[in-house]
Amino acid sequence: MKFKILVVLVAVLTVLTRFINLDSNPPHLSNDEISIAYDAYSVSKTLRDEHNHFLPLSFQSHSTYKAPLTIYLSIPTTIIFGNSEIAARAPSAFLGSLTVLILGLLVFELTRNKYLSLLTALILAISPMHILTSHMAYEANIGLFFFVLGIYLFFLSLRKNSNLITFSSFFAFTLSVYSYHTEWVFTPFIIILLYMLNFKFISKKPKYYIGALIFLVLITPLVLDFLSNLQTTTRAGTENLLREPSLAKKLEDGNFFYWQKISFILQAFLEKYSSYFNPSYIFFTGYNLLPKGDPFQLGVFLFIFLPFFCIGIFSLRSFFKGNSKFIYILLITSPITASLTSGPQSTSRNLVSLIPISIVCAVGLFIFWKTAGKIWKKAFLIIFAGTFLYFLAIFYYHFPKDSGEGFQYGYKQIALFIKPRYQNLNLIIIDPRFGPANMYSGLPHLYIPYYTNLDPNKLLESKRDKAGTFFDKYQIRDINWDKEELDEGNLYIVPVSNEPDQKLQLKRIYTITLPNFKPAFYLYIL
Repeated sequence: MKFKILVVLVAVLTVLTRFINLDSNPPHLSNDEISIAYDAYSVSKTLRDEHNHFLPLSFQSHSTYKAPLTIYLSIPTTIIFGNSEIAARAPSAFLGSLTVLILGLLVFELTRNKYLSLLTALILAISPMHILTSHMAYEANIGLFFFVLGIYLFFLSLRKNSNLITFSSFFAFTLSVYSYHTEWVFTPFIIILLYMLNFKFISKKPKYYIGALIFLVLITPLVLDFLSNLQTTTRAGTENLLREPSLAKKLEDGNFFYWQKISFILQAFLEKYSSYFNPSYIFFTGYNLLPKGDPFQLGVFLFIFLPFFCIGIFSLRSFFKGNSKFIYILLITSPITASLTSGPQSTSRNLVSLIPISIVCAVGLFIFWKTAGKIWKKAFLIIFAGTFLYFLAIFYYHFPKDSGEGFQYGYKQIALFIKPRYQNLNLIIIDPRFGPANMYSGLPHLYIPYYTNLDPNKLLESKRDKAGTFFDKYQIRDINWDKEELDEGNLYIVPVSNEPDQKLQLKRIYTITLPNFKPAFYLYIL
């Protein structure tokens, strides 16, 4: 009975932390989220995406190409909930919650230890990174669910002689590949690893080879689409490690020998790879929920789990026996894909690491709880409660208040202002720049149609050039007041840094403010 109560408590905690304030935390749909949300809306109405592609397998976004599954999963929620944050984020929140459950089942399958499996689920359930990614329309979070599900079903199939479970495992792996581009490399690698570690058993089972064949057949359309899409391939090339500015400069320098350039590449890879195992990144600063430079940041996991990670890393074999090899290899290899790309540490590309780290921390915590005295246990519970409450305060209060600008806050509010006044306006001209010194460029051509429920066919007929995007009554372009031809009946929407001169005699009719009460956009008419 006690264990069942604990299971219910962990389940409730998981669901609450992923669904409370789902519509307002983060405070606004991000660039990536609105791309997913709008394409789901457009496909639900026209069977075409923003760029007029019929039921595509690769969705062209503002600067990337997105895997298709997250968008197609968002279509039912869009139909049910309408164009809203809930519609966009519900699939990720739901599957993020299920990931916690599946991870617990996986650990139980490998260890037959119900308390260790519950601790593992708990640690993932309260991971700051996993809670936030489950609060967003996050491709990597969708991919992680199907990835973990595939692993669980694979190990379950080794114990149960069921063709359905075996083939379901490979179908789950297939869906992980359709969810997020990083899984294109890592999922096949894990399948090969599972085959190698269990070869003696599966070599006598033809169903595993049939399953692998099914996997290859099912991902073939995605591979062919990738190869035929030069933009997708080009994007992958521009994001690889060799494009890191400091490294690229050395590689282009003719004064270095070939072997020296190889050493530079290896050094850059090892530096990035090792950064993902930096305890500071994992437990203290890996996830910047607070403004940049704030000394009280949070890690991927709560810092209280650092000593348990150190204990668990040396104790896996005691619980997982032969399967400990799989956990160790998963831990070691999970950051490789992220380490082969340019730019700073990437949460999405390294999301898989949440799984082995959760398991390792749970092993350490389990050993501690079995061996520690009452005083140490009480001290742990007090520190744990304080740490978790601190995270909740950051996540549910400070983060949505301070992160509005980074999430393009204001475009939904602009759309809600326009919607009841639409018929009375001739043109709606929106300057897409915003932020300090106009350092950001937004995507109002997606936010406004999405939140005003504009017929997607209007955007399909849009004109796009260097000047901007033009559709229906909307003009999305930079506004230069010295050259602007002002007309009555037009609505002008600009960032606060682009106020018109008073001599133009424009009337400010509305101000969009950020959650921290700073002005973001001004709306003018003549």
